[in-house]
Amino acid sequence: MENDGGKRKVDRRVYLAIGFVCLGVAVGAAVYLIVYLVSLNRGNQGFEDLREVADQTVESVPPEESSGPEEAASTEPEEAADPDENMNRVINFAAVQKENADIYAWIYIPDTNVDYPVLQHPTDDSYYLNYNLDGTKGYPGCIYTERVNAKDFMDFNTLIYGHNMKNGSMFHDLHQYADLSFLEEHPYVYLYLPDKTLKYQVFAAYRYDDRHIMYSFDFASEAVRNGYLEGIFNIRELNSAIRKDVTVTADDHVITLSTCVTGTDYRFLVQAVLMD
Repeated sequence: MENDGGKRKVDRRVYLAIGFVCLGVAVGAAVYLIVYLVSLNRGNQGFEDLREVADQTVESVPPEESSGPEEAASTEPEEAADPDENMNRVINFAAVQKENADIYAWIYIPDTNVDYPVLQHPTDDSYYLNYNLDGTKGYPGCIYTERVNAKDFMDFNTLIYGHNMKNGSMFHDLHQYADLSFLEEHPYVYLYLPDKTLKYQVFAAYRYDDRHIMYSFDFASEAVRNGYLEGIFNIRELNSAIRKDVTVTADDHVITLSTCVTGTDYRFLVQAVLMD
């Protein structure tokens, strides 16, 4: 009987220890969740505020502040506005760069949540994977490129990265392009730069492994570029969408939008070619 009593005491201690461990895990998980949600809400709010700043009217230089001799009014007709209203959007880069100097472009895909600044850190390629606009660590991070790509988007292939957030923000909506009908109905991606607007046509969306594309292909070689494009247009996998009616050559300029596939090491890529 005494042995039974001692065993019960040991059992109670074990149960208590397990209970304390479980409680600690639960508290830790709750704290992590709270920190995650606070970071996520702060990050998303930062982007909402920045969109308002981005679309503020860009003030022109008043006549009295202009330099140089006055010129006679031109008799040439003014260039008509582009019928594509998205081409006429003007981002106030002077204003948004006051919020973060690493912002150098703005990406927009109609009818999706993709409407974000594009950043590139001067020294740390993975910085904006883990840090927000205001420099705080956490999600959702930022949309960004790495230093291997020039900021003028004139490389053969420019990779643009963003998280696949469960709340639908960042690059989550890219996964809709796995449906060919969605791709055909939403064919354009717009990139706004301080001096121009670039319009791209989407031609491919598919799952890809986690290799670093820019370090895996020698795009300086025309043969490699041709082989790379041929591989894309020959994709036959499920959950992929390829538009073979869109012509892409080794002399074109492509953007590759990259996000993760939840629960795997794969990436989901959406690719678009610069239009004339």
